[in-house]
Amino acid sequence: MKFCLLVLLTFMSVAHAEDIQVEVIKKKGNAYHFNMQFIAHASVGKVHAIITDYNNLTQLNPLIKESRVLPHDVVGVTRVELVTEGCMFFFCKKIIRVEDAQIKDDLTIETQFVPELSDFKSGQTRWTFTSVEQHTLVNYQASMIPDFWLPPFMGPYMLKKQLRSQLHYTAKKINSLLLQRAQ
Repeated sequence: MKFCLLVLLTFMSVAHAEDIQVEVIKKKGNAYHFNMQFIAHASVGKVHAIITDYNNLTQLNPLIKESRVLPHDVVGVTRVELVTEGCMFFFCKKIIRVEDAQIKDDLTIETQFVPELSDFKSGQTRWTFTSVEQHTLVNYQASMIPDFWLPPFMGPYMLKKQLRSQLHYTAKKINSLLLQRAQ
């Protein structure tokens, strides 16, 4: 454990706002898995507040056109609808994702997609936060199976490329928002 903390502190000492790691993998069939890790330049609580501001997730990425909390009667679960819009070549698509979010503790948020209300056959996400000095190591993992048509051949490649780019943008935007709120 001490070794891991030492490695993390060493990473922090050379980390800049642009140090964002994103990996997108297309698995068997139509399944996509991705992982994003970056240093947020604020406390866990401040980062957590931005990510759980479900009615204002549009501030994180221009592809998110709408975000809102939906009525849901399960205690401890927040149902969130995200409407995104993106284009690959001439193919543009409005995508609806409804997920049930649970805050496991101050360091973990998990979501499960609601397929019957979404354009996904299945999906889940997991945000974890590790406090390091006055910063937060943010790790975002997700798996999803789209329930929409992708153009053959280039579609999966372009989707992976766009996911990588948009996750990178979102991490930078989170840090930008944290900086604005600190002023």
